[in-house]
Amino acid sequence: MESSSAAAGQKSGMLSRAITLLELVATHVDGIGVREAARRTGIDRSAVSRILTHFEELGYVEQERERGVYAAGPRLFSIVAALRERDSLAKAAEPLLKSLVARFNETCYAVARVDDTLVYRAKVDCDNTIRYVIEMGKAFPLVSGASGMAILSGLTPAERDRILAQPIVAHTDSSLTDPDAVRAQIDEDLRLGYSYSPGRWVPNGGGVAAPFFDAAGRCAGALTLSSPMDRLQKLSIDEVGAAVRDAARRMSERLGNLGEPATS
Repeated sequence: MESSSAAAGQKSGMLSRAITLLELVATHVDGIGVREAARRTGIDRSAVSRILTHFEELGYVEQERERGVYAAGPRLFSIVAALRERDSLAKAAEPLLKSLVARFNETCYAVARVDDTLVYRAKVDCDNTIRYVIEMGKAFPLVSGASGMAILSGLTPAERDRILAQPIVAHTDSSLTDPDAVRAQIDEDLRLGYSYSPGRWVPNGGGVAAPFFDAAGRCAGALTLSSPMDRLQKLSIDEVGAAVRDAARRMSERLGNLGEPATS
């Protein structure tokens, strides 16, 4: 029995390491090398090399020989594409995002709330050459730009207080790091129905976002318009905010929410 339990534990450990590495590769758009993957995960370099080599043979990753880094492979992309076809959030958001992009010609995103983080799940690109690009599928803290502030504004007071009790990291010189300042901004965002971030997450990058709610009244995420600040400042923030707010309201309706957000 002991040898059987040990073998099961070893298999579980191997599977955990493999999944950890696959997730790491998937979230690095420009690829990641064996040494850096080992440093980030704490997995032995030789084990990292073996696992990634096996994934490459299966088509889940592919290696860029010149730089020696591994990036997502065709088989992983095919799985992602198949899953996205079943993604009800992305499907519900797509026509709303397209409408915003057609009106303002700036890239728009559907953002999902995942526990105390946010994840960008769907986007529609503008046709400007220079874009404010956000990494898809990666978890970001809620206190991070327009999307995070919009979601925070949609939470219950108890949820909000719990998140704001944690340290807040400054990402730019404009970032809000004092919990009272964040609460004051949330009060203003609640009054407006949308959140505006003038370079608080990425320098020279701005965003306007509004929360949407599921059928139970729980804040499920946000719709976000993002843009380099030089272009965003040429638009009317009030006009953009009203449009994003209306799109988020329609997103809530498509998710089955026809009333007020949850308050407790």
